[in-house]
Amino acid sequence: MRIRIVGPPDPDAFAEYDVQRFRVGDIYEVPVRLASLLIIAGYAKSVSSGVSAAEAADFSSPRTPRSKKS
Repeated sequence: MRIRIVGPPDPDAFAEYDVQRFRVGDIYEVPVRLASLLIIAGYAKSVSSGVSAAEAADFSSPRTPRSKKS
C-alpha cells in the first residue's frame, strides 16, 4: 500500500518495524498492516493511484428519478 508520511513515527510504538527510515513528506510502498497502523496513529495518509477511494468503491450506476404512473 502506498502512503505519505505526515509526521515522524515514534519508533517505540512500532517496535516490530523499522520506522526510523521514514521521512515526512515522502511516499513509501509498505505492507498493508504497517500502512494501516501508521494511518490509524496519524503518522501517514493513504496515497491513491489517481482514483479516489470513493470512486474506486462505487460500482453502482447513477440513479435517475422515476416518473410517477397515473
